[in-house]
Amino acid sequence: MHKLFRFVIENAIAILLINFILIVSAIFIVRQLNIEVFPDPSPPIVEIVTVYEGRSAEEVEKQITIPLEVALAGMPGLENIYSISLYGLSDIKCRFSFDVSYKEARQEVLNRLAQVNLPPNVSPSINPSPIGEVMRYRVKGNRSLVDLRTIQDWVVARNLQTVPGVATVSSYGGYIKTYSVTVHPQKLIEYKIPLSQVIEQLSKSNINVGGRVLEFGDQFYNIRGIGLIKSISDIENTIVGYKNNIPILVKNIADVQISHLPRTAYVGLNKDEDIVMGVVVLRKNEKSIPALKALHEKIDYLNKVILPKDVKVIPFYDKQELIDKVIHKITETAATGIILVLVVILIFLGEVRSAIIVASIIPISLLYTLSIMAINKESANLLSIGAIDFGIIVDIPLIFIENYFRLKEEGKNHIQALSENVNQIFKPIIFSMIVILLAFIPLFAMKGSESQIFMPMAKTYIYALLFALILTFTYLLAGSYLFLKNSHERKFKVFVYLENLYLSLIERINVKVAILSTVAVFILSIILFKSLGAQFLPKMDEGNIYARIIFPYTISLKKSYENAKEIKNIFLSFPEVEQVEFQVGRPEDGTDPSGPFNSEYFVKLKDYDKWTRNITKEELEKEIREKIRQKFPNFDINLSQYIQDNLDEAMSGVKGENSVKIFGSDLKILTEKAHEVADKIKKVPGIVDVGVFEELGQPNLIIQVDREKASLYNLTVEDILDVIQSSLNGRFITQIMEEDKFFNMVIKFPDKYRDSIEDIKNIPIILQDGSFIPISKVANIYYDTGASFIYRENYRRYIPIKFSVESKDLAGTVAKAQEVVKDVKLPEGYFISWSGQFEQMEKAFGRLKISIGFTLFIIVIVLFIINSSIKNTFIILMSPLYTVFGGLLFLLLWKEPISVSASVGFISILGIAVLNANIMLSTYSNFIRSGLKEEEAIKKTVKEKFRSILITGLTASVGLLPASLSHGVGSQVQKPLAVVVVGGMFLGTILLLLFFPKLLKYAEIKES
Repeated sequence: MHKLFRFVIENAIAILLINFILIVSAIFIVRQLNIEVFPDPSPPIVEIVTVYEGRSAEEVEKQITIPLEVALAGMPGLENIYSISLYGLSDIKCRFSFDVSYKEARQEVLNRLAQVNLPPNVSPSINPSPIGEVMRYRVKGNRSLVDLRTIQDWVVARNLQTVPGVATVSSYGGYIKTYSVTVHPQKLIEYKIPLSQVIEQLSKSNINVGGRVLEFGDQFYNIRGIGLIKSISDIENTIVGYKNNIPILVKNIADVQISHLPRTAYVGLNKDEDIVMGVVVLRKNEKSIPALKALHEKIDYLNKVILPKDVKVIPFYDKQELIDKVIHKITETAATGIILVLVVILIFLGEVRSAIIVASIIPISLLYTLSIMAINKESANLLSIGAIDFGIIVDIPLIFIENYFRLKEEGKNHIQALSENVNQIFKPIIFSMIVILLAFIPLFAMKGSESQIFMPMAKTYIYALLFALILTFTYLLAGSYLFLKNSHERKFKVFVYLENLYLSLIERINVKVAILSTVAVFILSIILFKSLGAQFLPKMDEGNIYARIIFPYTISLKKSYENAKEIKNIFLSFPEVEQVEFQVGRPEDGTDPSGPFNSEYFVKLKDYDKWTRNITKEELEKEIREKIRQKFPNFDINLSQYIQDNLDEAMSGVKGENSVKIFGSDLKILTEKAHEVADKIKKVPGIVDVGVFEELGQPNLIIQVDREKASLYNLTVEDILDVIQSSLNGRFITQIMEEDKFFNMVIKFPDKYRDSIEDIKNIPIILQDGSFIPISKVANIYYDTGASFIYRENYRRYIPIKFSVESKDLAGTVAKAQEVVKDVKLPEGYFISWSGQFEQMEKAFGRLKISIGFTLFIIVIVLFIINSSIKNTFIILMSPLYTVFGGLLFLLLWKEPISVSASVGFISILGIAVLNANIMLSTYSNFIRSGLKEEEAIKKTVKEKFRSILITGLTASVGLLPASLSHGVGSQVQKPLAVVVVGGMFLGTILLLLFFPKLLKYAEIKES
């Protein structure tokens, strides 16, 4: 250590200059650091969407979902496979372990999809995770919804998808342009032309061909046969047959016009109740800030250069706003914490220059930490920075400076005090770092979602502590040598009074009181732990409400839209609401597996400081629920937040925070039992938004071909199905190219043939001889009901009952629900599982119990090696007990339950608690070895170490005091952690100083 000391002293000015250069460089590097609102806690999830037009849920399950599940089974790292089969759509989510990267998972899925056999013209596609959504925008202009949707699909979306990091741009609302050929059956009868012939001729009329090359003289020519349809007139003039050697054209039997596909969704924004919307989703693990910057630049370019002057792209949801709020919250909390730590240091040291030098290590170490993260292309977030306790970081330099002043008081000169200080504290500080690092083992041993959330924080903490250690023996030593030569510690009268009060109090506490108090702390800790309740993580306030309201499953899209407009107006009636975007149904590409009954509302709230009423967000949500129920008492209402809603669905496969899943094969039995379970858990206090995802009751109009009767008329099943599809839905014929755009051509009958079941029965089928028959002659037409949805998980059917927990005690509330559900009797082979946040919490706490137990065992081994005594090791472990009690008591006062966040708080202060106790025991042992009696050794120990232990405890406590008191957007997740640190270090330090010294009498003192 002498060589280190000499090197720093001789190069003090150079060391400070190097630090100055590093600080300036770090400032420029940190500007490149990406900041996320919250780390993505989801594992690699690959979603496969397959559109199978016009097929029922049962058909989709049998022909699409099950074959895909079989093909995807057994993939390396696959943990769960969720699927939903509904009308015309199969949606499968493959959830992999965290050991598999998303790229590997996606590639494995693609490899399996290439080998599966599906019906003709059915192609599965991979849908990016909605968790990566960063922007919603509208395409606005004085144009029709067909034109606006066309501009969105073929111009805006294409351009935005070129932005680095963007996975996809989805389109919602408006009309998808088509070329519509509306055939009049009377004309087909008149000209004796079967519909199949029209379809065939139109299919053949839209082609180009290529030939070989020709040479005329010295010139070389390519041969091209041009036959592509370029206009409506080309379609109208297509020949479909002959009558008396006169060609019959399409325009003779049909009306050709530009039309649109039937709508599957509506989107509205505030008073504009029918808009075209785009949604931008980033690839998994992409950086939000650079992507958003590039997106804004591309949108500006589109608005100024590419788009028509009367059309604009206008974002109305931008994740950058939430990121800016988080950055403001981090800056505010960090600055307040640093100032409070500086004030505490100044009060205890009583010397301005030393306090400033010590406190400056906090921003410098943090700056270096962030620059390392930027260089490693890691992202910072609210938790990884906002949850760092600056008081703990500054504990190491505080020990250095406090011991330096103590040595000067003993008569050492400036150089001697610095030299002996380095020699005395180097080993204890290294030991403290080892203990602190050991205490972080549970964080590095985390698996699952909690690992994704807290691992960045743990890494940031370790970086900052290591930089604080390095700066203490370089920057602080050099600064002390240059600037503290004539400085002396000055004790304020208040502190002198506090010290004297403590010493007199210690004399009145005997061993019996100390032991009984420690036992009482232990018992109270157990009582507090059992009474606090538990949850996975606090809900991070995003400053918005995301509502999902489910209408009756048989409702039409038009009626859902009318209801949604009324509900939108209810949201807008609250003065706290700034903006409401609503959507009904599902997008045409099937990226959201729902139906006309589904309505969603993205409610942007005003900043809380602009609220005119003195209410909380929870109270606002309660008012919203009540007002909607007054208007629509039987609708299923679920209120969440946007990012949280996407995450909950991704993690459990169900749209809801938590869910009960009943597994079995019979959909009727599943539905009966689901309603029985729902009725029971509705009565549990704290549970809200209970709803059964109905799987039965979908009305179907069945048109079943009678093969025997069809053969009498020389009709094939395909002939009849062509008529059904064309007359009732519109049959795809070919694609028409307009420059770089492609639009479908569809053939259909006039809408009047769909008005009633009698009209459908009378739909004519043209026979080969020119005569016709009604479709009822060759098909049985009747009403029936079938499955609306079929949910599957790991190759078994199930029905979900979603619910939310209103109280903070997730574990206790769900335990009550599980108790009441025990009475539900299930048939053999049927079983219940609980999913969502509750499941994640159980798994996380189970892993934490093992890792924390292992960590305590390692710390005990280290303490035993250092102290060579089981008795001394046991005495030292009383300090973490005091700290745990302080943290639990403050959680009770703050009305916060035990959570993974709170557990991380206990882990982060475990090392400091052990360190303080070990320092006190070590000092006491040295006094005993010097010949002092027990009482005298205790008095000298507490007098010498009172200030250093008190200052380390208080600085650690006040460092996170702002975070424990903060509120508003983004502050909730770090709050339990901060409360534990504040309470544990404050109350734990006081209890350590009061009761631990008397327990030292039982210490085993060995010869040095």
